[in-house]
Amino acid sequence: MNSLTIETFVLGPDETNCYLLSAGGEAVVIDAGVDPGRLAARIEEQGLALRGIYLTHLHIDHSGGVRELHDRFGAPVYASPNDEFLKEISMEAGGIRELASFVDFPYEPVGPGRRRVLDRPMVVLDTPGHTPGSLSYFFPSVGSSAGCVFSGDVIFMIAVGRTDLPRGSGPELIGSIRSRIFILPDDTRIYSGHGPMTTVAHEKKYNPHFMV
Repeated sequence: MNSLTIETFVLGPDETNCYLLSAGGEAVVIDAGVDPGRLAARIEEQGLALRGIYLTHLHIDHSGGVRELHDRFGAPVYASPNDEFLKEISMEAGGIRELASFVDFPYEPVGPGRRRVLDRPMVVLDTPGHTPGSLSYFFPSVGSSAGCVFSGDVIFMIAVGRTDLPRGSGPELIGSIRSRIFILPDDTRIYSGHGPMTTVAHEKKYNPHFMV
């Protein structure tokens, strides 16, 4: 099995972390923020075959560049249909109504369960709270390499995602983190939608939302 390479691209005015995962000449993208030109150029520079674009949720700062990548590479897009309502919500409230005709894209519904991505197992975790359709993507450890989870705006280093936008839920968010993220191995690396990488162990110990 080829080793997994993870590259981070900070895109758009909200400085959204978008991830390019590659192995054996193939790649997937997790989230694609506004103006993904640098990300697209990197895919072409390395001659990678883009096999999929996986979205943690459908807020514009995580999905604004998907249409450009989809049109450029023809890769399928995967997202939760539970966030479809954001197309009818104004941008002021976290939706994409005013820009829907420019950024909308076809996607295949995806939900919790096991998949095989880049010739390795990937587990889709249902982690609602920030949005109803928030998903996290967990790659278990391989050999001596620690596992990793891409959590979108569910959890950050010593912080959690906001829940004041339409259909956000604080109790649901905290429950998702406890029951989906904190049950992962302590050395699991957490790649969040904004800010630096952290680990499950670090957040269990230092995240103020969970300290007794």
